[in-house]
Amino acid sequence: LMLSNLLQVLFNMSDIAVIGQFAGAISLGAVGSTTTLISMYTGFLIGLSGGINVLTALYIGAKNKKALSETVHTAFLVSLVIGLLLLLVGVTTSHGLLSVLKTKEELADKAALYIKIYFLGIPALAVYNFGNAVFSAAGDAGRPLRYLFIAVILNLFFVIVCRLDVVGVALASALSQYLSAFLIVFALFKSKSDFGLRFSELRFSKDKIRSILQIGIPSGFQN
Repeated sequence: LMLSNLLQVLFNMSDIAVIGQFAGAISLGAVGSTTTLISMYTGFLIGLSGGINVLTALYIGAKNKKALSETVHTAFLVSLVIGLLLLLVGVTTSHGLLSVLKTKEELADKAALYIKIYFLGIPALAVYNFGNAVFSAAGDAGRPLRYLFIAVILNLFFVIVCRLDVVGVALASALSQYLSAFLIVFALFKSKSDFGLRFSELRFSKDKIRSILQIGIPSGFQN
């Protein structure tokens, strides 16, 4: 679990490390200046998934199949919606937040561009954390870690082998995050377990939304 959380931060860190070797000082400074914002949003999504993890584990332990199914399907939709909202917030407020963080003028434009492209992957990151929470609650923390590791390797391939600049490394990170999200969601749809996803059961449950957010939102803000 600890390694999985660490790897999520590695997307941005690998971008900084590689762009420092293959691009100019302005590009390096621009990507580096986004670390605080990206870590903030990533930490929030990790915290939010805590609510999903707790409820899923509760209903698995209680052998309450109905509540478990409602939780998992609601959590998937909630994660997707929150990911899309964070994408909207990140794209529309990037310049303003960078200004609040006293980002140097010569770095601001490239930094804002990096954030806007990187944040295209935020919905995927939210969905990945949902899947990670479900599998971890079921006692399988290894599978999400393997999926994320594959995505990190893909990201490193893009940024090291292709020697991309600001736009390229941001796009590579976003695409890699969608790969990890696809792999984990595909595994949940293929799963025959009670916590597996079924298209026919994808709907919101009001009480499960409330329970997930009551635990996840405070945890997200703590992060």
